[in-house]
Amino acid sequence: MVAASFVQGFLSMGFQLVASRQLAPFFGTTLFVWAFIISTFLAAFSIGALAGGACSRGGASGIARAAAVFGVIGTAGFAFTAFAGHASLQAIDSAFPDLAIALALACPLLFFVPVMALSAVLPLFIELLSRRGGGGGLSAGIIYGVSTVGNITGVMATAFLLIPNLPTSRILVLWAAAAAACFWAFRALMKGAAETT
Repeated sequence: MVAASFVQGFLSMGFQLVASRQLAPFFGTTLFVWAFIISTFLAAFSIGALAGGACSRGGASGIARAAAVFGVIGTAGFAFTAFAGHASLQAIDSAFPDLAIALALACPLLFFVPVMALSAVLPLFIELLSRRGGGGGLSAGIIYGVSTVGNITGVMATAFLLIPNLPTSRILVLWAAAAAACFWAFRALMKGAAETT
């Protein structure tokens, strides 16, 4: 679960830089654009944590089911962003000349759902680690601490390796594929961990 937390952090925060690249051709990279991106991600982190926390109180089968549901939702969200994001941005840009309205529609449409689903798995990790005797506070500290290291690594790797060497469209497809694989692995991990607690 600790390694999975690192991967979750890598994917969720690295995606923020990919999001900025996807928006840039339509809306630029101004502070205004970044304010909408960051706010959308923070809202997704918050709602995801609340949703995951609510689902963490179930039994072993409930936790595994929650992981599966978040996996399907997250994978679908990443796939939509990868394969329909450009067309969606073209439509929004054409229909809404006001930048604030366009960003208020585009950011939640493309980024909220997948990031929310990624954030929802952390409370599930914390619950399972706590059930293994880690204690609530210690388990939360470990999971969120490692996830934050993943955040940093994801940002740096995306900024210095992926974005300079790959087109945004390819990065988005890779992100969708990586997220699908990770959600499947998260679900298997949590099912196995839940069955042994």
